[in-house]
Amino acid sequence: MIFDYNQSIWGKDTANLSPTHPTAFRLRQALINLRPLKSGARILEIGCGAGQFIKAIKQHLPSSECYGFDISETAIKLAQSRDSSVNYLSGSGARWPLADNFFDAVVIFDVLEHVESVEQTMLEIQRILKPGGLVYAFIPCEGDYLSLWHSLRFSKRFDRLTALYAGHINRHSRSKWEELIRHFGFKIMDKKYSEHVLGQIIGVLSFYLMDRNAKKRKLSQLNNEEYFDQLNQKTKFKKVINFLRVLINSLIYLESVILQNFPSPNLHIVLKKPN
Repeated sequence: MIFDYNQSIWGKDTANLSPTHPTAFRLRQALINLRPLKSGARILEIGCGAGQFIKAIKQHLPSSECYGFDISETAIKLAQSRDSSVNYLSGSGARWPLADNFFDAVVIFDVLEHVESVEQTMLEIQRILKPGGLVYAFIPCEGDYLSLWHSLRFSKRFDRLTALYAGHINRHSRSKWEELIRHFGFKIMDKKYSEHVLGQIIGVLSFYLMDRNAKKRKLSQLNNEEYFDQLNQKTKFKKVINFLRVLINSLIYLESVILQNFPSPNLHIVLKKPN
């Protein structure tokens, strides 16, 4: 099955630093590394979807020149209709419609596990980034021995859920991802980790619930953001569900902040292109 990124569009919300929001830790890590950039720095998000992260980055770093790039024309059109503060572009293929040595920083949230060619993606990042430019990437490493997905790899029910409902095709370990990154000459400047235990359990449970719903409705593809938003609207226990969502997101954030220097399969990595 070929995953349709025009059918499943992520990022319709705006990323938020509030511990109650699921994007908080990723946005926090990105901003920590982007804040030292000079005024007017050009920042690109690869795989921006409908723009939730790059829009938030622009809000926190208003003097920066922000760009969002995605293969989904539908997602980019939606982002453009909602936000004029960011320059949004769509494109696909071996060479992206972006200039050489143009960006001061590139940010990537949950994207490298989706791409057909990690090698080509890294070559393009290397091409468009200025010498000395930074990359912040969040990568779920489902092939890592610390990953709950790795532990469930022999289960017919769970093994391909992230491929079916999120389009994940690269399930490498942390060491494999680092090997791929170093191969293209990037220097690893920092590493942090998140969602050590509770975050992983909630992730697996979420995909399990989506799978049950998709099979019931005979769907081949289901967007997790839309599914849980609709579920929240339909239930008569809306207040209870909202309370649980806030509580769980806060606990996952707290877990990530406390344990961020201890390895987990959810990798936040900062890279530098050689001068």
